[in-house]
Amino acid sequence: MVVKVLGLRSRSYQVRSFIGDPDRTKKKHKSSCRGAINDIITKNYKYFPNLKKNITDLDAQEKRNEEKVIDDFFSIMDSLIKEFSARFSQFKELLETFKFIMYPDVISFDKLNLSQFDWLEMEEIEMQLIDFQSSSIWIQKFIETRKKLELIEAERLTSNISKNTSNEILETWNSIPDAFNCLKKLAYAILTILSSTYACESLFSEINNIKDSLRNRLTDI
Repeated sequence: MVVKVLGLRSRSYQVRSFIGDPDRTKKKHKSSCRGAINDIITKNYKYFPNLKKNITDLDAQEKRNEEKVIDDFFSIMDSLIKEFSARFSQFKELLETFKFIMYPDVISFDKLNLSQFDWLEMEEIEMQLIDFQSSSIWIQKFIETRKKLELIEAERLTSNISKNTSNEILETWNSIPDAFNCLKKLAYAILTILSSTYACESLFSEINNIKDSLRNRLTDI
Protein backbone atom coordinates (compact mmCIF):
# COMPACT_ATOMS: atom_id res chain seq x y z
CA MET A 1 0.00 0.00 0.00
CA VAL A 2 2.74 2.45 0.98
CA VAL A 3 4.81 1.69 -2.11
CA LYS A 4 1.77 1.98 -4.37
CA VAL A 5 0.49 5.28 -3.00
CA LEU A 6 3.89 6.92 -2.62
CA GLY A 7 5.08 5.76 -6.01
CA LEU A 8 8.38 4.56 -4.57
CA ARG A 9 10.82 2.58 -6.66
CA SER A 10 13.74 0.67 -5.17
CA ARG A 11 17.16 1.38 -6.65
CA SER A 12 20.57 -0.13 -6.02
CA TYR A 13 23.70 1.96 -5.90
CA GLN A 14 27.25 0.66 -6.17
CA VAL A 15 29.92 2.47 -4.24
CA ARG A 16 32.41 3.84 -6.75
CA SER A 17 35.43 3.48 -4.50
CA PHE A 18 36.36 1.93 -1.18
CA ILE A 19 38.86 4.66 -0.45
CA GLY A 20 36.55 7.66 -0.55
CA ASP A 21 35.34 9.66 2.43
CA PRO A 22 32.71 7.57 4.29
CA ASP A 23 31.73 10.51 6.51
CA ARG A 24 30.92 12.68 3.51
CA THR A 25 28.98 9.87 1.83
CA LYS A 26 27.11 9.14 5.05
CA LYS A 27 26.17 12.81 5.50
CA LYS A 28 25.06 12.98 1.87
CA HIS A 29 22.65 10.06 2.28
CA LYS A 30 21.32 11.35 5.60
CA SER A 31 20.83 14.79 4.07
CA SER A 32 18.95 13.24 1.14
CA CYS A 33 16.63 11.37 3.51
CA ARG A 34 15.99 14.49 5.61
CA GLY A 35 15.33 16.51 2.46
CA ALA A 36 12.84 13.90 1.28
CA ILE A 37 11.00 14.03 4.61
CA ASN A 38 10.79 17.84 4.50
CA ASP A 39 9.52 17.57 0.95
CA ILE A 40 6.60 15.46 2.19
CA ILE A 41 5.89 17.64 5.24
CA THR A 42 5.63 20.78 3.11
CA LYS A 43 3.63 18.82 0.51
CA ASN A 44 5.79 20.17 -2.30
CA TYR A 45 6.48 16.64 -3.56
CA LYS A 46 9.43 17.92 -5.58
CA TYR A 47 11.23 14.59 -5.24
CA PHE A 48 8.10 12.46 -5.40
CA PRO A 49 6.08 13.36 -8.50
CA ASN A 50 4.40 9.94 -8.46
CA LEU A 51 3.30 10.53 -4.88
CA LYS A 52 1.82 13.89 -5.84
CA LYS A 53 -0.07 12.33 -8.72
CA ASN A 54 -1.36 9.42 -6.64
CA ILE A 55 -2.53 11.68 -3.82
CA THR A 56 -4.27 13.92 -6.32
CA ASP A 57 -6.02 10.89 -7.80
CA LEU A 58 -7.23 9.56 -4.43
CA ASP A 59 -10.96 9.54 -3.97
CA ALA A 60 -12.65 11.02 -0.89
CA GLN A 61 -12.63 7.75 1.06
CA GLU A 62 -8.96 7.04 0.35
CA LYS A 63 -7.91 10.59 1.29
CA ARG A 64 -8.87 9.85 4.89
CA ASN A 65 -5.95 7.40 4.99
CA GLU A 66 -3.49 9.86 3.48
CA GLU A 67 -1.96 10.93 6.80
CA LYS A 68 -1.46 7.33 7.90
CA VAL A 69 0.28 6.49 4.63
CA ILE A 70 2.60 9.47 5.04
CA ASP A 71 3.32 8.47 8.65
CA ASP A 72 4.25 5.01 7.40
CA PHE A 73 6.52 6.64 4.84
CA PHE A 74 8.28 8.66 7.56
CA SER A 75 8.89 5.42 9.42
CA ILE A 76 10.47 3.92 6.30
CA MET A 77 12.72 6.95 5.82
CA ASP A 78 13.81 6.82 9.47
CA SER A 79 14.75 3.16 9.03
CA LEU A 80 16.76 4.06 5.93
CA ILE A 81 18.68 6.73 7.82
CA LYS A 82 19.56 4.27 10.59
CA GLU A 83 20.55 1.60 8.06
CA PHE A 84 22.84 3.96 6.14
CA SER A 85 24.39 5.20 9.40
CA ALA A 86 25.21 1.65 10.47
CA ARG A 87 26.55 0.68 7.05
CA PHE A 88 28.87 3.65 6.65
CA SER A 89 30.10 3.32 10.22
CA GLN A 90 31.37 -0.12 9.23
CA PHE A 91 33.10 1.35 6.18
CA LYS A 92 34.75 3.98 8.37
CA GLU A 93 36.20 1.30 10.65
CA LEU A 94 37.82 -0.40 7.66
CA LEU A 95 38.83 2.73 5.75
CA GLU A 96 42.58 2.33 6.25
CA THR A 97 42.35 -1.35 5.37
CA PHE A 98 40.51 -0.56 2.13
CA LYS A 99 43.30 1.84 1.21
CA PHE A 100 45.70 -1.09 1.21
CA ILE A 101 44.70 -2.17 -2.31
CA MET A 102 45.93 1.17 -3.69
CA TYR A 103 48.64 2.18 -1.22
CA PRO A 104 50.47 -0.99 -0.10
CA ASP A 105 53.76 0.84 -0.66
CA VAL A 106 53.10 3.46 2.03
CA ILE A 107 50.47 2.09 4.41
CA SER A 108 51.48 1.15 7.94
CA PHE A 109 50.75 -2.36 9.19
CA ASP A 110 49.60 -0.95 12.54
CA LYS A 111 46.80 0.97 10.80
CA LEU A 112 45.33 -2.11 9.15
CA ASN A 113 42.15 -3.43 10.76
CA LEU A 114 42.47 -7.13 10.04
CA SER A 115 39.86 -8.35 12.52
CA GLN A 116 37.74 -9.62 9.62
CA PHE A 117 40.73 -11.37 8.03
CA ASP A 118 41.86 -13.57 10.90
CA TRP A 119 42.21 -16.50 8.50
CA LEU A 120 45.36 -14.85 7.14
CA GLU A 121 48.81 -15.31 8.67
CA MET A 122 49.28 -11.97 10.42
CA GLU A 123 52.98 -12.29 11.15
CA GLU A 124 53.66 -13.29 7.57
CA ILE A 125 51.67 -10.32 6.28
CA GLU A 126 53.70 -7.93 8.40
CA MET A 127 57.02 -9.38 7.22
CA GLN A 128 55.94 -9.41 3.58
CA LEU A 129 54.75 -5.81 3.86
CA ILE A 130 58.17 -4.77 5.17
CA ASP A 131 59.90 -6.54 2.28
CA PHE A 132 57.41 -5.10 -0.21
CA GLN A 133 57.94 -1.53 0.97
CA SER A 134 61.70 -2.03 0.74
CA SER A 135 61.52 -2.76 -2.98
CA SER A 136 61.70 0.24 -5.29
CA ILE A 137 60.34 -1.92 -8.14
CA TRP A 138 56.99 -2.62 -6.49
CA ILE A 139 56.75 0.85 -4.99
CA GLN A 140 57.11 2.30 -8.48
CA LYS A 141 54.55 -0.20 -9.79
CA PHE A 142 51.81 1.20 -7.58
CA ILE A 143 52.88 4.80 -8.13
CA GLU A 144 52.39 4.22 -11.87
CA THR A 145 49.04 2.49 -11.26
CA ARG A 146 47.76 5.44 -9.25
CA LYS A 147 48.86 7.85 -11.99
CA LYS A 148 47.05 5.72 -14.56
CA LEU A 149 43.88 5.71 -12.48
CA GLU A 150 44.06 9.49 -12.16
CA LEU A 151 44.27 9.77 -15.95
CA ILE A 152 41.28 7.44 -16.33
CA GLU A 153 39.27 9.56 -13.90
CA ALA A 154 40.29 12.77 -15.67
CA GLU A 155 39.23 11.23 -18.98
CA ARG A 156 35.90 10.25 -17.49
CA LEU A 157 35.26 13.78 -16.27
CA THR A 158 36.37 15.57 -19.43
CA SER A 159 35.32 13.15 -22.17
CA ASN A 160 32.62 11.15 -20.38
CA ILE A 161 34.51 7.94 -21.19
CA SER A 162 34.09 5.38 -18.43
CA LYS A 163 36.55 2.54 -17.83
CA ASN A 164 36.59 -0.18 -15.20
CA THR A 165 39.28 0.91 -12.75
CA SER A 166 38.90 -2.31 -10.75
CA ASN A 167 40.51 -4.20 -13.63
CA GLU A 168 43.57 -1.94 -13.48
CA ILE A 169 43.99 -2.58 -9.76
CA LEU A 170 43.48 -6.32 -10.19
CA GLU A 171 46.01 -6.52 -13.03
CA THR A 172 48.57 -4.73 -10.88
CA TRP A 173 48.11 -7.19 -8.03
CA ASN A 174 48.24 -10.13 -10.44
CA SER A 175 51.66 -8.94 -11.57
CA ILE A 176 53.04 -9.08 -8.02
CA PRO A 177 55.15 -12.25 -7.45
CA ASP A 178 53.94 -15.03 -5.16
CA ALA A 179 56.68 -14.14 -2.70
CA PHE A 180 54.06 -11.67 -1.45
CA ASN A 181 51.24 -14.22 -1.48
CA CYS A 182 49.75 -13.09 1.86
CA LEU A 183 49.56 -9.49 0.67
CA LYS A 184 47.89 -10.66 -2.53
CA LYS A 185 45.34 -12.71 -0.59
CA LEU A 186 44.47 -9.66 1.49
CA ALA A 187 44.14 -7.49 -1.62
CA TYR A 188 41.94 -10.05 -3.37
CA ALA A 189 39.76 -10.38 -0.26
CA ILE A 190 39.22 -6.61 -0.14
CA LEU A 191 38.51 -6.43 -3.86
CA THR A 192 35.81 -9.09 -3.57
CA ILE A 193 33.93 -7.30 -0.80
CA LEU A 194 30.52 -6.20 -2.07
CA SER A 195 29.79 -2.57 -1.36
CA SER A 196 26.09 -3.25 -1.86
CA THR A 197 23.70 -6.05 -2.77
CA TYR A 198 23.59 -4.74 -6.34
CA ALA A 199 25.75 -7.52 -7.82
CA CYS A 200 23.81 -10.27 -6.05
CA GLU A 201 20.47 -8.85 -7.13
CA SER A 202 21.65 -8.59 -10.73
CA LEU A 203 22.86 -12.18 -10.64
CA PHE A 204 19.52 -13.43 -9.32
CA SER A 205 17.74 -11.51 -12.09
CA GLU A 206 19.95 -13.14 -14.71
CA ILE A 207 19.29 -16.57 -13.20
CA ASN A 208 15.53 -15.94 -13.37
CA ASN A 209 15.87 -15.02 -17.05
CA ILE A 210 17.74 -18.25 -17.77
CA LYS A 211 15.97 -20.65 -15.45
CA ASP A 212 12.35 -19.64 -15.92
CA SER A 213 9.21 -21.75 -15.62
CA LEU A 214 9.11 -22.48 -19.37
CA ARG A 215 12.71 -23.70 -19.46
CA ASN A 216 12.07 -25.91 -16.43
CA ARG A 217 9.41 -27.78 -18.43
CA LEU A 218 11.78 -28.60 -21.29
CA THR A 219 12.77 -32.25 -21.60
CA ASP A 220 15.29 -34.17 -23.68
CA ILE A 221 13.97 -35.45 -26.99
